[in-house]
Amino acid sequence: MSSVYLLRYSENPDVFKGLRGFLNLFSEVVSEGDRVAVKLHMGELGNPNYLRPALVRRVVDLLRELGAKPFVTDTTTLYPMARFTERGYLETAAYNGFTKETVNAPVVIADGACYEPVVERPVRTVMGCRLRRVEVAGAVAEADCMVVLTHFKGHLMVGFGGSIKNVGMGCVTKRSKSEQHTVNRPVLDESLCTGCGRCVESCVFGALSMGDGKPVMDAEKCVSCGMCKLTCPNGAWRLPEGCGEELQVYLAHAASAVSKALDGRVVYLNFIQDVTSLCDCRPSGSPRVVEDVGVAASLDPVAVDKASIDLVDGSELLGEFRRFKGCRDVLGSIHGVDDTVQLRVAEKIGLGVMEYEVVDVSVP
Repeated sequence: MSSVYLLRYSENPDVFKGLRGFLNLFSEVVSEGDRVAVKLHMGELGNPNYLRPALVRRVVDLLRELGAKPFVTDTTTLYPMARFTERGYLETAAYNGFTKETVNAPVVIADGACYEPVVERPVRTVMGCRLRRVEVAGAVAEADCMVVLTHFKGHLMVGFGGSIKNVGMGCVTKRSKSEQHTVNRPVLDESLCTGCGRCVESCVFGALSMGDGKPVMDAEKCVSCGMCKLTCPNGAWRLPEGCGEELQVYLAHAASAVSKALDGRVVYLNFIQDVTSLCDCRPSGSPRVVEDVGVAASLDPVAVDKASIDLVDGSELLGEFRRFKGCRDVLGSIHGVDDTVQLRVAEKIGLGVMEYEVVDVSVP
């Protein structure tokens, strides 16, 4: 059984003061002089639901109290939008309020040009996972330890985005993102395709071309970024059946490889606030699902994600999602996917355990 430390907003409305309650947890992993990667998603351009820079600054300041040298980091995206390149991500981060001045730490793109990836191999693979190598983003792999700050929310494909996804997808290179996403490579439904060619125009990788009035995919060039599905006006590109569960298998294995690269020296914080139905990668907002709960923290990513799911399930539901009140696995139910697959796989490969005890954090 793992311990999950919980700062409840209902009992500690001053979250900035309350975050000090995690200082002892940080000190279990962070030592004086350590370079600490503070990993988070700094928001897609146009999406207002990302974690607030002021909260990140608070965590950075607490790490500095321990004598650490933190830097704020994330990786570029597989899909060609605002965060696709190192420069584009830094510009987007600054637009969203993340600069060296605002967070009191350098803002580093972990798979940037000056960082070489470090190859790790999963300790073992289960449930048909074909990953044989994971490229950990260089700046993450070079750090002494990591603090993962996750905006806990829903996710169209895997049900929820928690610590496992933040690490498994967010701490690896484009190649490793692509290798995970092969399980959800879109498939063309020709009966719905009008041959408009918008998907071909959107593919910066040159994987699509027109042939006999329909788009043709070159599987060797396709990186499974999903832009064809996103840009098709007729919904002709669809996801393979069951790909959400398959992707979770890969996420768990990739997260385990990242943890291995850091010798397990990772602290995980899930901010269960502004819990939206869709992820922060979308270029617009999405509806909130539940009331704000608080911050859950642990040295175990499986336990903290399971606790976060349970806390969401037990919260007051809002708006159009009220019909899911009282059901098990609210976020998974919204998206029609079993989002516990990532937890069960992660437990099988030794990343953590699903059984947990809650330790309430209260700061006077």
